[in-house]
Amino acid sequence: MARKYVHDRRNRRKGQDLWLKTIQCIGIISWLLMIPLLILIDQAKPQFETFFDRYFDIQVDAGWDYEVFRYALYLMVAMLILSGIGLLINKTRHKRKDDYYRINLIIIFMLSLLGIIYYISRVY
Repeated sequence: MARKYVHDRRNRRKGQDLWLKTIQCIGIISWLLMIPLLILIDQAKPQFETFFDRYFDIQVDAGWDYEVFRYALYLMVAMLILSGIGLLINKTRHKRKDDYYRINLIIIFMLSLLGIIYYISRVY
């Protein structure tokens, strides 16, 4: 007599597995890298001439500091790679209806890609 196998459709996942924890960790690290990136970009951006600069005839550097901006580029590349790895893990893990793509990884990926494109367009 042949046994019939009943397909059990219950969710067998017992909380977060290693992949979800990895995706979460990558997202946190990416956002933590955003803090020094914003500081570097703030240091590299051109200064704006104010009323007092004009009044006291103070010369203001109107160009980007590309030496500092290069370090920001390195951080953007690291963030792009990290978020890309996180998105690939998320894609392979995305199998059920209740699984979803991490929007924070998509945002970090797009911001770092746009930053790299901006840097390349300014330097070259």
